[in-house]
Amino acid sequence: MDRKPIAIGAEAVLYLEDWLGMTVLVKERVPKGYRRAEFDNYIRRLRTINEARAMIRARELGIPVPRIYDVDLVSMRIRMEYLNGMPLVKLLMGNEVNDAVINYVRTMGNYLGVLHRSGIVHGDPTPANALIVNGELYLIDFGLSEILGRAPNAQDIRMLYKLALDLNVTLRSFEALRKDQSQLLFTEFLNGYREAMGA
Repeated sequence: MDRKPIAIGAEAVLYLEDWLGMTVLVKERVPKGYRRAEFDNYIRRLRTINEARAMIRARELGIPVPRIYDVDLVSMRIRMEYLNGMPLVKLLMGNEVNDAVINYVRTMGNYLGVLHRSGIVHGDPTPANALIVNGELYLIDFGLSEILGRAPNAQDIRMLYKLALDLNVTLRSFEALRKDQSQLLFTEFLNGYREAMGA
């Protein structure tokens, strides 16, 4: 199997690989020439570690995410389960917002609430990073995630700010995708979120 990229993001390249007899998805953080080498290496290493840790913790919390098989901190790559599904963003673009779509949006909000309740920031919780596989919603792309290490605290302004940023990213993504129904979508998202947060 060749290493032809299936996606190229701002900081990583995704490709499929035959690894130990399995087809796996590889996310490789490539060097950025505009950053000093030492700083670039530090950032890529930190984000690779954070992403793997957040995904492993999310699975422990019961959130469907791809399984992590291998983390290579020399090449800054993560080998993970390859999920062949449909991004939620595709369902939202140009289709009627029906009960099935609303349920997926509410589930996505619930997943984010579970993460936040455990002190985990996703970093980019948009419908583009929610994948539907055999009717089940998975969260993907934890590349900007951060584990804050504790449950939310009303006195911790920095933590609340980070959690609020996650919610704002979601709201803005709904507005960009479906301005006509962004309020409905975000309300349903918040319903799932509040349920997980116990609010």
